Amino acid sequence: MQRDTVLVSTPWTKALDSAYLRLAIFTSVAAFAAYVVAELIPYTAAVPAAITAVVGVRVTFHSAIKESLFQVLGALLGGAFALGIVSLIGSNPLVILLLVLLSFAMARIMRIASPEESPFVAASLSVTVILVVGTHLTTGLAVERFLGVAVGALFALIATVLTAPTKESRALRTEMDEVQQALSDLLNQIAQDLRDGLTPAIASTRFDEAVDLRNRVLGLAVQFEDLSRNRKWNPRTSATDVERLEAIMSANQTMSARVLSLAADLRGNGPSNLPPAAVNPLADLIAMAAENVAAEDPATSLGRTEAHEAVRGVDATAQIALIGGIVSHVNRINQASATETLPDD
Repeated sequence: MQRDTVLVSTPWTKALDSAYLRLAIFTSVAAFAAYVVAELIPYTAAVPAAITAVVGVRVTFHSAIKESLFQVLGALLGGAFALGIVSLIGSNPLVILLLVLLSFAMARIMRIASPEESPFVAASLSVTVILVVGTHLTTGLAVERFLGVAVGALFALIATVLTAPTKESRALRTEMDEVQQALSDLLNQIAQDLRDGLTPAIASTRFDEAVDLRNRVLGLAVQFEDLSRNRKWNPRTSATDVERLEAIMSANQTMSARVLSLAADLRGNGPSNLPPAAVNPLADLIAMAAENVAAEDPATSLGRTEAHEAVRGVDATAQIALIGGIVSHVNRINQASATETLPDD
């Protein structure tokens, strides 16, 4: 298949097409637009609008528009609570304390973000409620600040929509991650089968599962080609996004091919051809490869293990081709998982 060139050729063009620069530009424009619009709307504070537009933009590769919408709604609810509280009991340090605690509670209760990201989202919500409270509070000022927060939240949502990865790229990334986890699970199952006594029937079943995963990867490769080819027509898909996906796609292709070859060796040569002394060390090696495939930082798991040394020390020249082939597949799986590095923005 003829592949279009999608990767940038120079550091300058790469910087211009990076997701980071795109986020910076749209966030700046959102702050500018929120300030200008708030200035034109009566009884609307412009500074809170601009600040909310900046802190309300939340974009990561995994984030969906729905999550960003929840954050904007959280900002509006936080501002509304702040407006209600200060209208009833006035502005004082205790109100600030209560509102910040409320922001952290809202971030968890509304599930605006993942548990790991909740503190950062809660901090953004806290900024909006503090903006509403402000200083020298009167009911009129509180209303102006709240309306400013609302305007800023609207432009933050627009900026998020324009800078977030497309639905297609997020779905492709999710499927790639699922396949990678499935490859890890299959390797773990093969390792356990070796320890329990791998039969020809089980070996054939594992081979069929490896074929299915390989076919899934080939299908994802076609989707990736379509995405990269059409990137020039979609400004929301940057070269950085494509590079991220390409790194994972390349690793998945290598790992799925090697897992299939490993399963084919075990099925074709028969588990009985393995010398007893090599079975457990091979199982340990395969389990190590499974751990590397599933690890967030696979490079930290690599190394010369006792299992690897035990395999090398097996004195079984008649089976050396089978053992050597399996070890080679495991090594390539480890290398592929270790080189699955994502380029910086």
